[in-house]
Amino acid sequence: MNVLYVVPDLKKVSGGPRTRINMFKSVFVKNGDLIIEKGNKLIRSLFPRKINRVYIESATNRISIIDFIALLFLRFYAKEVTVFIRDIYIELFPEEYQTFRSKLTLILNKLSNFYLTLIATSMVFPTRTMGAVFFEKNKMFPKRRFTDLPPGTVLKTEDRVLPNFKEKLGILYLGSTKYTNSGFDKFVGFSNKYSENYNFFVLSGDENLKSDLAGTSIFLNSVNHSEIADFIAVHNIAYALHTRPRNEYDDLTFPIKVLDFVSLQLPFFTEKHIPLLNLFGDEYKLFLEVNDFDRMHQTIQKMDTAGYESLMVFLKEITLNNTYDERYNKLLSV
Repeated sequence: MNVLYVVPDLKKVSGGPRTRINMFKSVFVKNGDLIIEKGNKLIRSLFPRKINRVYIESATNRISIIDFIALLFLRFYAKEVTVFIRDIYIELFPEEYQTFRSKLTLILNKLSNFYLTLIATSMVFPTRTMGAVFFEKNKMFPKRRFTDLPPGTVLKTEDRVLPNFKEKLGILYLGSTKYTNSGFDKFVGFSNKYSENYNFFVLSGDENLKSDLAGTSIFLNSVNHSEIADFIAVHNIAYALHTRPRNEYDDLTFPIKVLDFVSLQLPFFTEKHIPLLNLFGDEYKLFLEVNDFDRMHQTIQKMDTAGYESLMVFLKEITLNNTYDERYNKLLSV
């Protein structure tokens, strides 16, 4: 038996981390494994059993007292304990935590990560580079073997239908707009300049975004993850923008929304983040600076049907090789 142990309450987690955990849950369930999450953690962890591997999705990088106790018992029962660390923002930017409350956050984060490292037999991160930096910044932590376990793709049963190039095309922004370095202002800037040429759509659950977009030509909506493909088809959306700029932090992590675009076979513009270069190689045709609005427009205008179809085929191949089933198999081999 394998166990997926979910640290955060999924009702309090949104966006990419929630998608990742839910996708992993479906694979664990399909393989007859045990899921331990909010509401049943302590009872289901105390019951003695033979466990091949416990996989811990920490997501928020902070554990509670119940997590502490439950994971201690699971460590006794399991042959292998693999911990996923999603984020090392605090390790990279400790100077941003100067107030009393933020210092407390930093301390609790460090203690949680120390405990998770202590009970782990192995660890996984979105990228191997993040793992290396994690242990470099935490020299007093126990050393553990580690590797990368990026988010995965969701294989669709049907190929996406081509957009209608004879009609006005849609451009999509997906996910949160509020976090640091979202680059959402680039999407707004592109829409301001080329609203006559394209329809611009934002799918986001952010609060107060409607008032922020008042006076723009951007259409705002929020749909379930399973409904995004239909939304794209209905609104003739041909491209998405991944607007995060490159910096030290973003080159260490792996943006989940990118793999949403890949799964949807939706070509997207993005800068050359190192994890994306490693995934796509240099041949991806939509790498560019996301504030170069004119070049984006020219690229779209020059794209013929054959070129667009080749992008869709390329994304489908990436999807097939990076599903959550593939991630699950890699996890079991760590």
